[in-house]
Amino acid sequence: MKFMKKAAIDFGFKRTGIAFTDPQEKIVSRVETVETSNVLKVLEENQPLSEIIVGFPINLKMTFTKSTYGAIDAALEIAKYFSFTPVYLMDERFTTNIASSMGKKELIDGISASILLDERLNGAKGSRVFWVIPPISKKVVNLINSFNSKRLLMIGSALRGLETLYGGTDVEIFEDVPTFFRLRSKNEKYSLHFGIIWDIILQRRDLIDLVVCEKDNFEKVREIFKDHAIIVVEGERCEGTFLVGGRWLKIERESQR
Repeated sequence: MKFMKKAAIDFGFKRTGIAFTDPQEKIVSRVETVETSNVLKVLEENQPLSEIIVGFPINLKMTFTKSTYGAIDAALEIAKYFSFTPVYLMDERFTTNIASSMGKKELIDGISASILLDERLNGAKGSRVFWVIPPISKKVVNLINSFNSKRLLMIGSALRGLETLYGGTDVEIFEDVPTFFRLRSKNEKYSLHFGIIWDIILQRRDLIDLVVCEKDNFEKVREIFKDHAIIVVEGERCEGTFLVGGRWLKIERESQR
């Protein structure tokens, strides 16, 4: 029987904490702090790994910081490098505070990683990270261009496949199953996919030109956006629908801006 280990990472721009389980994945058995530039090397030396957990440092107001984007970039890079090892982002809002009360400053990153890994061993959930380059449908591009949209929001996991970053348009996707994808774009930007958090969507309301959502989410989307954006709903073929990328879409509300 081939034993494997789990690993957890507390990302930092200069130093990163890494923790590993024992080969039976029962307990956290080793913790270290390394230069961030050496993270991939350390993970490579400890293969095979059954999964890699990366701490997701979102703040208590559920908004993103520089560290949040840094952790996402790190997770995506790891997912790209270790394409056959599952990589997950996991909430770490309280791990640093707990770690600070447990050890010296130079040990905090490693302790944070060990707390993250221990939580995972006790059943904490994470968001799977993939590195993918989906095909860019010309019909989707035409849809975006027809509304002259620069900020596009998609809500619902069934909309996966309509994803694209094109011509300076930013795409942000909220879906039922939390997942993070790396998408192709001219500027190598990424689109974030995570569970439907309506408070975060509300924060972005004034920035969004076009919303594409599933039928089940339409009433909530209409409540949030009112006349602030064009709302396009995916559903079954009927009067007024048009086909885009194999999906039937219908404009339910025009922007009154």
